[in-house]
Amino acid sequence: MIKLLIVDDDVWIREGLRRNIRWEQAGIEVAGTAADGEEALKRMEELRPDLVLTDIQMPFLDGLQLAERINEDYPGTKVVFLTGYDDFSYAKQALRLQAADYILKYEDNEVILNAVASAASTLLAEKRGAETARKSQALIQNKFFAELFEGCANPEWARKELDNLGIAAPEACFRVAVIQPEDNRRFARSGEGDNAELLLFSIHNICSELVSEPFPYRYSAVYNNRVNLLFNLPAPPDNEGTAEHLTEHLEEIRRTLENCLKLQVSIGLGSSREGIERIAISYSEALNAAQLKPIIGGAGVFVSGEIRHSQNSHHTLLKEMEQYMRLHFHEEELNLTAIADHVHISSAYASTLFKKYKGMNLSEHLIQLRIDKAAELLSTTDAKSYEVSEQVGYRNPQYFSVLFKKHYGKSPSEYRRDQQHS
Repeated sequence: MIKLLIVDDDVWIREGLRRNIRWEQAGIEVAGTAADGEEALKRMEELRPDLVLTDIQMPFLDGLQLAERINEDYPGTKVVFLTGYDDFSYAKQALRLQAADYILKYEDNEVILNAVASAASTLLAEKRGAETARKSQALIQNKFFAELFEGCANPEWARKELDNLGIAAPEACFRVAVIQPEDNRRFARSGEGDNAELLLFSIHNICSELVSEPFPYRYSAVYNNRVNLLFNLPAPPDNEGTAEHLTEHLEEIRRTLENCLKLQVSIGLGSSREGIERIAISYSEALNAAQLKPIIGGAGVFVSGEIRHSQNSHHTLLKEMEQYMRLHFHEEELNLTAIADHVHISSAYASTLFKKYKGMNLSEHLIQLRIDKAAELLSTTDAKSYEVSEQVGYRNPQYFSVLFKKHYGKSPSEYRRDQQHS
């Protein structure tokens, strides 16, 4: 129903309007009332009404001042003035403020109801028009992005279309990500079209809400029965560190989609390409990467160029990572990012591989490696506990002791004593 806020400093008139007019027959609900303009502004924030029926002469903030504030802060809300003064100057100001109507208090209830109902009809018509325009704009925008993904041969035309659509793309490079729901194929079956459209709409909406400051020029488009993200990025060397932040951002999107939709999602990311005409290359790479979930064995963010098709290659990468950890476990700054960088893959991909083949997170493996090495040092050297802690990469001895006891069920000193007596 259309929500109405009634504003009048006379409690009898205010309550009379609320109780004595059959608003519900016109599809209108009185959401609340206010005794003056200042209170009305507070109720506006709380109730977000579609219509406001307000007296003009009120203390603190009169109806005309209230209408000005509503026009500024709530431009979609319609205002109907109700006054006891048949004054042309008021009517003139009401016109200036684009009021939906201007009626006198001594009119009967039916006239007041009809005036507010007419404003409600106008409001609904405007909303329908705005929604139609929004859908048309979305269709035009999707069609434009589809042409970019298919291969745009005319960069000048594309730049002109970007301007016409109000899409800012000031940077030099483009990169595409493709979002692939796990059971996307079942939505392609006969009779499942509505479900597919709803799924894509939900994914599109969630992606639109997950704005990331490092990527101000990111656009979402539905194409090829998938939701695709187009990133406009700086050219090297200004984009240093962008790749890692981008995969982290996509991983956040992936987790959010899975939590909200209860649906496994994989995301493929193409390479960075310079020039609008090369967006199609990045899109093709992203599409291929997004469909490689069966090779990895689990959902994730898959970056084009990182996916190897043989398990031998996977094991080679794992051996390289494990060797690097064995050589550098004593370095406090050693972490997932540093290990992934060493073998030239993303953090997300390194984590996925490790989980698949080792059955544990990479960070868990690193802790186990350090604690096992600490146990060895406690058994074979006279180094004090805090020295052992530093030698295995922990500058905080208390944290080291907690981790050690968690893994061995006893403190470092207890472990050493038991080893000496065994």
